[in-house]
Amino acid sequence: MPGINIIGTKARRALKIMPFLFLFASCLGQDRGGMPPGSGRILLGGIFSNAHASGSLEYWGVCNFKEFYPDFPKLKAISGREVSAVELLQEMFSLDPEMRISQDRDGKIRMIEEDAPSDLLDVKIHYLRFPAEYHGPHMAIGVILRSPEVIAFRRERNIGPETDWTGGIGGSSEGLVPTVPSVHGDLYDVTVREALDYVLQTFQGFWLYENCKTPGRGRIVYFDFILNLPSAPLPKSESSGNLSSGDIGG
Repeated sequence: MPGINIIGTKARRALKIMPFLFLFASCLGQDRGGMPPGSGRILLGGIFSNAHASGSLEYWGVCNFKEFYPDFPKLKAISGREVSAVELLQEMFSLDPEMRISQDRDGKIRMIEEDAPSDLLDVKIHYLRFPAEYHGPHMAIGVILRSPEVIAFRRERNIGPETDWTGGIGGSSEGLVPTVPSVHGDLYDVTVREALDYVLQTFQGFWLYENCKTPGRGRIVYFDFILNLPSAPLPKSESSGNLSSGDIGG
């Protein structure tokens, strides 16, 4: 994959407040995760968007459902060196000793914490149909998570939140918008991981799978999809110096 420069205006602003964000996360006593969702989406999404790459992220986090989006693993401020997306991600995740970055033969980039549970991703789904009237990657993920095999496995293993076990298929506001692309096709005897990768054939970006510990037995999980944004020429970063939180914009 050719060298790329991913540090645009928003990404640089997010990098500037990282020291404050790390201090805030550690004050909360969180060992894993804790990177605010906006910063994580900008930084990781910038790398994937400008590399025109797709892949996945599997990790332990906080799962603060008071936030609209999940928290991300702690990320390191990096310079705008023109290297591959994999090399940029390896440097960015260097604060996380459990994180491993790899690239499949077909180009998919995997960001996986070695101790993140994979049991749910390995569940085999016998039949999966993506309705043509459901649009966007989040509706497709909803179809996967509402399969009988996934629901039964989560109930048996007490993998919450329990609201995922009942009700209809959730989705974003784009879910019923006809102009948004849809995932098409029927799948047979696929794992949850394979079904999520199938979504990448229609939408470029990366799916994420966050695990969080709970005070009692079991755990809760969160799935999301980060879409790549249209690429645009980005100014090179002269440095990755640490500045104050007032330097970040909206």
